[in-house]
Amino acid sequence: MIGASPRAKGGRKPQSPEEALVAGLLELSPVQRGVVSIFGVASRFFVAMSSRGKLFGVPFFTDECKFKEILLPNNYNAYESYAYPGMFMALSKNGRTKKGNRVSPTMKVTHFLPRL
Repeated sequence: MIGASPRAKGGRKPQSPEEALVAGLLELSPVQRGVVSIFGVASRFFVAMSSRGKLFGVPFFTDECKFKEILLPNNYNAYESYAYPGMFMALSKNGRTKKGNRVSPTMKVTHFLPRL
C-alpha cells in the first residue's frame, strides 16, 4: 500500500473494512503494449522502482513508474521494472516490499493475481 508519504509501506491502520478497501485500491493503467503503471487511488501516488530495486511512491509519472507485465506459466503476473530490467516487484508474506534486485520471477513473492 502506498501511504500518505511517498514510501511504499503501510501507514496508519484503516478503521473499517470499507476504508481498508479504498486505502489498498491500486489502479493499473496501460502505458504501451505489455507495460503498465500502478497508481494508488487513496494516496494519489504512482508506484516506482529505484535503480537499487526499492519500491517507493511519486506524485508524478516518471519512467521509473513503468512496469513490464509478464504472464507466468502458472497464470499469475509478474511486474518487471521497465527502467531497470531484471528487477521485479515483490511483496513478502507479511505484505512488506522486497528489493527488486534480490528476487526473480520464479519466486512466489513476485506472483500477483492477474487483473480482470
